[in-house]
Amino acid sequence: NANLDRKNAYVLFVEAYTQMRTGLAEHVAIGGTLAKYLERMNKSNEQLLKLADIIAKAEVEHNKIDSDDLFSQIKD
Repeated sequence: NANLDRKNAYVLFVEAYTQMRTGLAEHVAIGGTLAKYLERMNKSNEQLLKLADIIAKAEVEHNKIDSDDLFSQIKD
């Protein structure tokens, strides 16, 4: 779903950008909407990066080897 949403947002962005370049009136009418698209895409990117960081930290924590625990497992 996220990939499809990103593709759709890109299509809308390109369409709005193309329309905005046709004249000043279009620029005024579409500029605010285009800015909102960019803000939302930026927020989405930030959220994805934060999520990736959380997952990476959880994987590191999960894969951490405790030397005392390892020694007790070898001993058994």
